[in-house]
Amino acid sequence: MLKVENISTGYGKKQVLFDVSFEIKNGEIVLLAGSNGSGKSTLLKALFGLLPIWNEGRIFFEGENIVGNPSSSLLKKGLLYVPQKNNLFEDLSVKENLEMAGLTIIDKKIKQQRIEKALSIFDVLTPILNKAPMRLSGGQRQLLTLAMAILHEPKMILLDEPFTGLSPQNITFVTDNLKILNKSGITFLIVEHRIRECLEIANRVIGLKLGRILSEIEVNQNLESTN
Repeated sequence: MLKVENISTGYGKKQVLFDVSFEIKNGEIVLLAGSNGSGKSTLLKALFGLLPIWNEGRIFFEGENIVGNPSSSLLKKGLLYVPQKNNLFEDLSVKENLEMAGLTIIDKKIKQQRIEKALSIFDVLTPILNKAPMRLSGGQRQLLTLAMAILHEPKMILLDEPFTGLSPQNITFVTDNLKILNKSGITFLIVEHRIRECLEIANRVIGLKLGRILSEIEVNQNLESTN
């Protein structure tokens, strides 16, 4: 589904990624692991077109080279990025957040159908539709973020540290829902420091160190994925 070939990038004159290559199959959940400063979040931003590719590296999504495509175009192709921070409208209600996330869906009927579908998957949000995100638990906030994401019917989600600040109970809550989304056909590339918890749902771990791929390890060969 996603094939990355020899990409390098960074910020200003500071290079962060060096000749990075890897591949993710359709249906996988892949954990991108590494210490702070290893380039994990930078990699997600590069994949989603938020940072330029410096060299002649290529990024293929479903066989198409997407280097140079704007993020809005990638979203339409089915690739979606969920940042760690600033992913909710804090002064709006849960319902209003969902409506804002669906602004790019022109057909109002389709938008409403997708919101209803998201709420059927994350039914815990239904009783709290009128609450603001600041009044939600960490787990509820993360589920709202995922509900907003699936309105776009993504084929693959780039997810940056979904467990940050969550209690063990809420982490279990979120991982259970990630498994549901994965079984529905969504592929995930997840950046996360809580390795142990993420290993319960991941097919593979890609290790990143100082901007370079250090290792690739299969961890759950019994989890299904397709090319």
